[in-house]
Amino acid sequence: MLFSALPALATASVTICVENTEFPPFNYFDRNQSVETRSIGYDIDILNLAFGQSVLSHKVIALPWNRCLKEVKQGTVDAAMSASLNSERRRDYLISAPYYYLTPSYYYLKSDFPKGVEVQRLEELNDYGSVCGIKNFNYENFGLKPDFHLFQIRSLAHLPEMLTKKRCQFFLARKETLSGTLAINKMEDFYTRLAGITAPNAKPEPFYMLISKNSPHKETIKQLFDAKVDSLNKQGKLRPLLEHHLQLLSQTY
Repeated sequence: MLFSALPALATASVTICVENTEFPPFNYFDRNQSVETRSIGYDIDILNLAFGQSVLSHKVIALPWNRCLKEVKQGTVDAAMSASLNSERRRDYLISAPYYYLTPSYYYLKSDFPKGVEVQRLEELNDYGSVCGIKNFNYENFGLKPDFHLFQIRSLAHLPEMLTKKRCQFFLARKETLSGTLAINKMEDFYTRLAGITAPNAKPEPFYMLISKNSPHKETIKQLFDAKVDSLNKQGKLRPLLEHHLQLLSQTY
């Protein structure tokens, strides 16, 4: 009778999605893995630390970002990593504690503007040319007005063509992820041709795990993840974890 009253130790399983176009150093594919494609990165390490010895086992899957968000909202997937916030996401998901911050920036070819382009408001870029961004990315924290026209491209692989053929003169990106993303796409030479400026009046942008309100494990996911992020932060281990993957990217790609 006493034994049967103890809490069950059976492990529940949760599924967490990352974007399949990659978001280094936070999640990207291990190109040294020849048998099966798997995601590695800062996100993956934190998930392993948060759930590795807990009542929840977890698996990470890579999906197109829009589908990732949709399936988390529906509850088919339990959570999504590396998400910025807007009003819609605050409404639709349970939000974790922030676990890293990025710098909203704009980029252009140095050869197009030898004297540089600095603006007081990001909307002023339209005075110099059109502005590109990645389709389905959230740019609300860049300080843009909702009606700002952003020419959407499917992936960074299209960026050189868009800029060199003058289909757009500027590109919006987070500073800490752009160089790594171009590196894993073998576009390092193109990166040296770019000038990057921090978006005016933009604060460091926090990123979160979005947790499904329809997940039966939502409260446990949030509790375990937030507690681990807080613990790593207090121990000064979050930044070294990020630096590890930045160094790995620079050595490998």
